[in-house]
This record gives sequence, structure tokens and C-alpha cells, in this order.
Amino acid sequence: MNELDDYAAKMAARFHTFDQDGDGHITRRDFRLMAERVALAFDVAGATDKAGALQEAADRYWEGMAGLADGNLDGRITRGEFIGAALAGLHQDPEAFTRIALPWHRAVFTAADHDGDRRITVNAVDRMLVALGAVPEQARRIAAEHRTDATGLITEDEILTAVTAYYTTGEPQQAFPVPA
Repeated sequence: MNELDDYAAKMAARFHTFDQDGDGHITRRDFRLMAERVALAFDVAGATDKAGALQEAADRYWEGMAGLADGNLDGRITRGEFIGAALAGLHQDPEAFTRIALPWHRAVFTAADHDGDRRITVNAVDRMLVALGAVPEQARRIAAEHRTDATGLITEDEILTAVTAYYTTGEPQQAFPVPA
């Protein structure tokens, strides 16, 4: 396999985690469900600032992805549309990732960062990955592989660098395998 094949396979697996309701399409509702799952995982659901920031970031993420991927403007992104847009828009243009997806990932990290020090535990990374749709066993392994600082915590920069690499490179990282 070459880098583009690896990247397409990685995005095919990621599609299924975005499809939160399992209907075979990604919609705004799926992004909102994802925000709700993260809010529940970190006990910030309801009318909190963090829950509101998650919902706002999820809506912006949806709008950016729909702008790239929803070619027929039907309000749904198919698996093929998603993979094609990821190849053209995120892999080939890392700045598109920065504009479209990075604000969402910052909001997720902020929800996980209970004390606002821009560092979280390995356990929080595990919960974050599961809330985003990763298989629990794989989430634990990926979380444990993150580099920690001297206090055993993982910094926001470490997480955002890893997420950016996941979406913009063909490295066969599998943080989000399709659930069985």
C-alpha cells in the first residue's frame, strides 16, 4: 500500500465513527451527537460553557466538512464523499484541517481539561477517544502511547499535534478502528 491508500483506509475507518447514528451518512445531527457524547464523558453536559463550546464547534466542523464533502448539497455526507474530501481537502491541504477541524479538537480537549491547565491524564485521553467513537481497547493503547510531561500528563499541544498528524498524513495510525 502507498501513503494515499493508507490514508484512504484510515479515513474509511474514521467515517464510521463520525456516523454516530449508524445510518450510513454523516449529518449535522451526527456532529451534535458527537458533542453530546464528549460532554457526557467529561460531565460538562447541560447549559455549561464547555457544552455550549462543544456544540458550537461541532456545528462549525459540520459546516466545514459539508462544504468540502457534500457535493450534491443534500445535507448528508456519504462514505465516498467523506474519503474524497479528506484526500483532497485535509491530506493535500493541512491548512484546511486547521480551519475546519482543529477548533473542534480544541473544544474536545477543553472539555477534558477539568482544571484549565492545558494538560490531561492518559485516562482522559482514553475517555476522549472512546467518546469520539474509538474501540475501547484501541483507545487505551493509543492513550498510553502519548508522550507525557514530567508530571505524567499529556499537554494540549501533544494531543493537537497527534490529531493533526492523524488527519493530514498517510501514516497508518489506527486510533479509530471500526467498532465490531
